[in-house]
Amino acid sequence: MSYRIKRVAHLTGINPATLRAWERRYGLVAPDRTGSGYRLYTDEDVAMLSRIKVLVDEGLTIGEAISRVRRGNAPLPPDAGGPSIRDVRFRMLEALMSFDRRGALEAYQDVMRLPPERRVEEVLLPVLRQVGELWEANECGVGEEHFATAFIREKLAGIIEDLDTGAARGPEAVCAGVPGERHECGLLAATIHLATRGWRVVYLGPDVPVDEIRRILHQRRPALFCTSVVNTMSIADFRALTRALRDAAPAETEVVVGGPGVPAPFASAEGVRLSDDMGVLAHALA
Repeated sequence: MSYRIKRVAHLTGINPATLRAWERRYGLVAPDRTGSGYRLYTDEDVAMLSRIKVLVDEGLTIGEAISRVRRGNAPLPPDAGGPSIRDVRFRMLEALMSFDRRGALEAYQDVMRLPPERRVEEVLLPVLRQVGELWEANECGVGEEHFATAFIREKLAGIIEDLDTGAARGPEAVCAGVPGERHECGLLAATIHLATRGWRVVYLGPDVPVDEIRRILHQRRPALFCTSVVNTMSIADFRALTRALRDAAPAETEVVVGGPGVPAPFASAEGVRLSDDMGVLAHALA
């Protein structure tokens, strides 16, 4: 059976504008067209979109959800006999919004048996995104947002410490925040993705001057330089940033920029790999 976009939106709960954006940005589906140009979706398209919507509602980013569905994987179940991951996220968020550090720690302890990447992708980053959504909706204050972000950053940094990112035998990556960029949780998560796959990672932290990035990159000549942008930038400023980073890196160093601050029209920049989803980009690199 074939469906027009309004019917697909009704069946999946995804509004038409979002469907079109996903098609354009991710090549998610390629619907046929009627003679008048209307999109026509198949049953298979609707089933795939519905699975992706479920994963996004569970807390995954759109990029993570697409990657999982394309691999043919169902959502990872909780360990037998343990609390559900959804329950852990709920308890952690409630505790963080109440400045209840002990409660947040107790929730986190319930997923410590999971591999580092699952803790990052299924618990810590989804909770961080929920906090951001609450702050944007004026449903929590700056204090709650900072308290929660500090807690999640602490857990990400702890995972990196446990991984001993400098002891691996793989190629070297340098991860650093660009000038003015204070958000680092996405970059910490990228560091974890790389480290768990054998990369030796030098993590410089947020808000590093470009001249200092240049000095470190030419000193170490790594295979990869990775940065995350969260702050909204104009296209002109973003273009200037990517050019400055490419110019700062040795020719043999691949430069990658990921995160929600990457302007939507950008599909590529000369000599730089881009993605608006840091997690998906890190997976691809690793």
